Amino acid sequence: MRGLDAGKVYGYLDLLADQVQATELELREAKAKNERLQAELQRGKAELQRMKAELEQHEQAGDKVNEQVIQMFSQAQLVVEEMVQDVSRDARERIGQARAEERKIVAAAMDTAGEQVRSYARTAHAHMQEIVDSFATEVDQIRPVPPAEPGQTLADRTKGWPPEFGSGLGPA
Repeated sequence: MRGLDAGKVYGYLDLLADQVQATELELREAKAKNERLQAELQRGKAELQRMKAELEQHEQAGDKVNEQVIQMFSQAQLVVEEMVQDVSRDARERIGQARAEERKIVAAAMDTAGEQVRSYARTAHAHMQEIVDSFATEVDQIRPVPPAEPGQTLADRTKGWPPEFGSGLGPA
């Protein structure tokens, strides 16, 4: 009839219909895949939001912990400073008490030593007095050396001097 082959046209239309169906199928699959990806994206966004919120909570908790740690360190430092002051005060008091006790001990030792020295001095003085008295008694018992005569030597003058005592060995 007028130049168109109906078989070729129907074949071409079948080919086009197959291509349209394939394209529609690809389009449906792409839409389904897109919907799945959109759903995953939404879940991912929700998970991201949840993680951001959780991170924020952790950061806030970390900040609170940091503040608490700083407060604890500050309190510990104050306690340590107070303890150092107490120990220093106690040490000064003990040193003062030790020095006072030392002064007492030294004073008592000086008193005791002084008393012992005085006692020894009295004893030594009494003993020396006894020796002096004994020596004076013996000197009193010795007869005097006769005065020198002209031409007389010392040996001549002291012959028979000192006088003999009880045993003949000198003063007792």
